[in-house]
Amino acid sequence: MTLELDAETISRLIQHIEPDLTVSGFSRLEGGSTEVYRIDLANSDYGSLVLKIYPDEPEWGPSKEALVAGWLKDLTLPVPTWLRVDESRSLLPLRYSLLTHLPGRSLRHWMAEPDIKKVYRQMGELLRRIHAVPMPAYGYVHGQGIDKPIPTNADYMIAAFDDVFRRFRDLGDDPELASRLQQFAEGSFDIFDASDGAVLAHDDLHQGNVLAVRGKAGGLELSGLVDFGNARAADKLFDLAKALFCSAHEDPRSYQPILEGYGSVDHPDTERALRLYTLFHRVSMWCWLTKIGVDAAAEAGPGGIIRDLREMVI
Repeated sequence: MTLELDAETISRLIQHIEPDLTVSGFSRLEGGSTEVYRIDLANSDYGSLVLKIYPDEPEWGPSKEALVAGWLKDLTLPVPTWLRVDESRSLLPLRYSLLTHLPGRSLRHWMAEPDIKKVYRQMGELLRRIHAVPMPAYGYVHGQGIDKPIPTNADYMIAAFDDVFRRFRDLGDDPELASRLQQFAEGSFDIFDASDGAVLAHDDLHQGNVLAVRGKAGGLELSGLVDFGNARAADKLFDLAKALFCSAHEDPRSYQPILEGYGSVDHPDTERALRLYTLFHRVSMWCWLTKIGVDAAAEAGPGGIIRDLREMVI
């Protein structure tokens, strides 16, 4: 997506928040799979706002993010406040949201800093706080809540594994590996019964979705959490495994500090559960990257994931 935005259009957008708001400047923000802009305001308590543009699909994208951000606000987490969701296409040809701007830059910007591990621990702490939000069932979150809620973790995850292995077979060319992975997974399905209830899962916690700043004392500090488009209701170790998998893929140094920051887990076999959920996330990520056309041999993408999956079943 690429929109031609000008100051006049931006002014019309923000005046739905407050009629007297005045734009002093705007610029596109780095990263993200959608177009996101910072809007600087003159003489406003907001300081700056964020304009986030949404594609046509999924249709519940804007309302879902606003819903999940509202759940997290009750925990006083550093998340944006959604001020407006506009799906009318009257001012822009696409749907958009206006939300508060958080300080800091994506953690990807800070990964060369000597104190990066401190913020990785804070990521683990943040994830544990997200998991303090209980959910009434397991399932993917849409704009109005859980879509097709499932009462037990076992029912939810067995169906999820069936689906991801079907996609893996449809997209792949190694039926023997698919069978070995499925047998490996099914041998640990009993672990699903150990879940102590569904919690809110961010399902995309990595360096690109957290912000950090240099604090007053000069240390690197977590300053924000963004992007709730993947959120679901799941077992907490499902989400911890996803955060460890995605973050360590970008920086292997992140794994242990995130785990330490998250803290101890009351579970009969945490290591086995993380291994099983990691298998799911690896297969799921391989399917997604392959579907969008990433080179199957790319070591930083599908090729590296296939290597890791083979190592899991040696």
